[in-house]
Amino acid sequence: MEFLLFCLIFFTAYLVAFKPQKQGMADICLCASIGMSILIWIIATWGMLVPAGNL
Repeated sequence: MEFLLFCLIFFTAYLVAFKPQKQGMADICLCASIGMSILIWIIATWGMLVPAGNL
């Protein structure tokens, strides 16, 4: 999952550097990468955020 996040950020950097006319797609990719990083953080810390007895 982290590798997919890395690929998405790398693709966004490519769009910004070499395809400036695709700025809208780059904005969407950056928002998706922020959302994916938050999702990865929630999945990784789920055991600490919600203890077993509270579910």
